[in-house]
Amino acid sequence: MSLRMSPRKGIRRVVPVLAALFTVAGLSTAVPLATASPAQAAIISGRCAYTSSEPTLSYDPSTYKTAVKQLQCELNWSLLYTPYLSVDGYFGSDTRAAVRTFQKCAGITVDGIVGPQTWSKLNYWAGSNNWLYC
Repeated sequence: MSLRMSPRKGIRRVVPVLAALFTVAGLSTAVPLATASPAQAAIISGRCAYTSSEPTLSYDPSTYKTAVKQLQCELNWSLLYTPYLSVDGYFGSDTRAAVRTFQKCAGITVDGIVGPQTWSKLNYWAGSNNWLYC
């Protein structure tokens, strides 16, 4: 008989064991082992890793920003029925349209401005294995 477990169950079993080993070794476990700091929240492992910065962004087609590349990548991983965005770092009309579509589908204020609420929803959907569609 083979004992196989899902990766999530395996992690749930390993984390308490690691915490106990850290305690025995005299190391602090005050920082949770399985949570990301806010600065790391924007980095979507294996998908979007341009920057962890989450500034407020809005339409500005003539200015290049690395955070816009992160935004464009996360939009590409989040929306099912939106044309693929070029990840070029410029917040042009296509990016603005995709942001507005995303905001509508996510049920948040549709203003085309990427602030904390939009970043939070983007981080969730871009990191999930599901698509947001409406």
